[in-house]
Amino acid sequence: MITDDSLREGMQAPGISFSVEEKLSLAKRIAECGISRILVSYPPAHRSEVYVASELVKRNYFREVYGLGRAIREDIDLINGTGANISLHFPFKYDSLEDVYRNVEYAVSLAPRVEVAVVDITQYDTETLVKIVERLSKIGVDTIQLPDTMGKATPALIRKVISEAKKVSSSDIEIHCHNDKGMSMANAIAGIEAGADMVDATFLGLGERNGITDMGSMAQYLDSTHLAKSLNIERIQKLSMEFYNLVIKKAGISFFANNIANIGKNIITHTAGTHAAFSDVFHGEEFSVNVYTGKGMLKKILGTKNIELSRENIEKLMDRIKDISSNEGRVIGVQEILKEAENFVQSN
Repeated sequence: MITDDSLREGMQAPGISFSVEEKLSLAKRIAECGISRILVSYPPAHRSEVYVASELVKRNYFREVYGLGRAIREDIDLINGTGANISLHFPFKYDSLEDVYRNVEYAVSLAPRVEVAVVDITQYDTETLVKIVERLSKIGVDTIQLPDTMGKATPALIRKVISEAKKVSSSDIEIHCHNDKGMSMANAIAGIEAGADMVDATFLGLGERNGITDMGSMAQYLDSTHLAKSLNIERIQKLSMEFYNLVIKKAGISFFANNIANIGKNIITHTAGTHAAFSDVFHGEEFSVNVYTGKGMLKKILGTKNIELSRENIEKLMDRIKDISSNEGRVIGVQEILKEAENFVQSN
């Protein structure tokens, strides 16, 4: 099976954002490519993300629709309220794994299907990672995602991790490979060869920093190895070109130079608030602000001009920015954010 989370990761690509209507339209086109499982939104981020997840569940384009959130009860309840399956990611930092496991157990008690991503597999030694996989499998998680969140893994490491995880897990194992070092496709193939049940991909590989595994390339690989049972290669190629044109329209042709692995500007550009909040984990100097921004990201931007807002006004500014992004399908520039913030300062 091949999975797709283009609408989540694609919206996180630096300089790119989709409106609600664009997301729903693209989702229909993605389903027509023969893709039956989609990770579509981050409901805890904004009410528009709640709407998209709920609406796609109703429209029944896909066999499985997932909403993404942190492994905390607040996010779990919000995702579950959309009717979508629950996809959780481990915190980037945590004090107690037992607290994480209890929250995962809670999610399993609610939703028909639950998947859990063990964020950044390269931070663990293989023995520790396998113990986590075994515990999640015993809890009853349907799918365990093993993401190379920082794009630092090698095919040899991925083969080892996936093969060892398969030995102890009755859950499906999913691979999610970032392309910071240009290794996402090689790592994804290594994961498949080692027994991964699913692989994440996005059209043009769009995603946080310079993205993840490209859907078109992965579809061609699966077709050549007779693993693509339901994919329509011709439609995937056509939709890939439509994504290409959309990217140029939204971010310009320079996006593709910025998105080159290892050297492109996108490598140091954050779009997800959960990533920007951990600057000692995700190293980056640039920000691309959209519906996934967080208070920490806004504070860093405002700090460049020594602007301080109350907690209430930070919340209002964040809500304003997310409304613009989701309604107009665009990222919000730093100067626009600073101008909005100055309006709050002057009004007080």
